[in-house]
Amino acid sequence: MSESDEKNELSKRPWDPAGTQPKHDPASLLPESSEPLLPPDADVVESDAIDEEPDGDLLPERHRAAGAPATAAAGPSEYAPRFQFMTGALVAVGVAAILGIAVAVVGISPGGDSGPAWSSWKPSSTGLQGATEIASHIAGAYRDQGRQLVKVDANDISYKGIPLLVAMRKSAEEGGAIQVHDEKGVLYQMCGLGVNCQIDSGKPSKERMLLLRREGLELALYSFRYLKDVKQVVVLIPATPGKAQTIALYFSRDELRPELDRPLTASLLPTAPTTKTVTLSPDARLVDQTTNPYLFSLMGSSFNDRGYLVLDPYSPSADRALQKRLKEQQKQAAAAAAQAAAGSTPQSSGG
Repeated sequence: MSESDEKNELSKRPWDPAGTQPKHDPASLLPESSEPLLPPDADVVESDAIDEEPDGDLLPERHRAAGAPATAAAGPSEYAPRFQFMTGALVAVGVAAILGIAVAVVGISPGGDSGPAWSSWKPSSTGLQGATEIASHIAGAYRDQGRQLVKVDANDISYKGIPLLVAMRKSAEEGGAIQVHDEKGVLYQMCGLGVNCQIDSGKPSKERMLLLRREGLELALYSFRYLKDVKQVVVLIPATPGKAQTIALYFSRDELRPELDRPLTASLLPTAPTTKTVTLSPDARLVDQTTNPYLFSLMGSSFNDRGYLVLDPYSPSADRALQKRLKEQQKQAAAAAAQAAAGSTPQSSGG
């Protein structure tokens, strides 16, 4: 097309000041050759290829041109065994750490045990023999001025072979009801070497009383932990000079359940304090709170052909009244014995 023809052609087009009309002939934009744009081995996507499965791949089907060489998979590295070993070691360390945390927090043992040892020592026997071993072990640990504070005897809750029921009266604040306990139990009697089991050295004090209460608590804890059939423990506290032995501690297994469910050292220090250090001991508050509600005045009684160990809530005034009553009973018993002895004396004959 000549230049004059091109001008004539442009002059025939409408006025286009905005430049929206094409400035070239559309036919001139078509390729001059009919050769395909894609090579024969190119991937071809069929627009009508769909997956009939609703949950399958929704992409069109793709065909691979024939003759394409396959790519070989990469072989294992020579360092792979080292990395596998290190990965296994790290996993093992992680599992051990988790188990260690579980043992520390929950108290379980990997070997299937119920947990860490409750105490470093335990009796080798059960029953009354086991209670005797506990009494000997605990008594030897409580000393004052280098000497053993008291000796401890273990017995069934009985009197001269006759089983006794425990009749315990609750405090007025708790309703004042009387509870009778006939469960299997142990009676521990603390005795000094003085008259009526009195401690023959030192002076009575609040500190010494707290120390004896701690010893009684430890006796009960060992008994409930290792003597499975024992449900109640009574501990007789040594008397002060001029008095009868009337103060006792009473414990039941259920009431000491929190202390039994954790190691002994979580409640009491491994080494018993002395009268000088007992109030400064970290376990002093627990001892006071645990034993004070279970401190009673004790006396024997019998009715309906049954023997009873009667426990009333302790208070200094109640104990003084009990001591006075016991002294009156002793005087009456002594007078009756003297009268009986005088009546049995043979009369002299006269003449």
